[in-house]
Amino acid sequence: MSMDFACIDAVYHHIVGNNHLGGQDFNNQLQKYLMSEIKNLYGRDLVESSDIQSLRAAVETAKLNLTLHNVTTLNITLHSFNKKVYTRKITRKEFESINKVLFDKILEPIKAILDYTELERSDVDEIVMVGGSTRIPRVRQLISEYFNKSLNTGIDADLAVVSGVAIQAGIIGGMWPLPVSAVEVQTSVQKIVLN
Repeated sequence: MSMDFACIDAVYHHIVGNNHLGGQDFNNQLQKYLMSEIKNLYGRDLVESSDIQSLRAAVETAKLNLTLHNVTTLNITLHSFNKKVYTRKITRKEFESINKVLFDKILEPIKAILDYTELERSDVDEIVMVGGSTRIPRVRQLISEYFNKSLNTGIDADLAVVSGVAIQAGIIGGMWPLPVSAVEVQTSVQKIVLN
């Protein structure tokens, strides 16, 4: 029997519901950690909303950079502290440590859906990774090791999610199956990651 990660994820969310393992959750953990560090460094919390927004954007960029590199650097001008520049190197290992609680939960939905469908790991022929968080190396490592298989990462993760949402909207809206025979979709998307 063949079952892909998207199917596992969709069925699991339908059965149990877990909206706290997405990319934003990894960002939030790192942001909380850095805000605590900034408070210890400067003696008080960030108060300027522009600083918090800058930190949020820097954290997102750092997460993306760490999918490709082992280390990245944040540089944020903090208006809350007379425009002092907060510079911080973050390694992939440190990112994984800060988000350990989330990484520990990665396999829970997979185990739950395998149990629900009465499948063994060996029954799964292919694991197709879709969704932004599946780019994170630790996520890929955990899933690959659990199934002892190489992962199919050849599908554009964002496009797959958008397509799935469109199909689900059509089903909910009573417009499925769509009254078209073919849809041409531009699949070439260039992503730029700054380091």
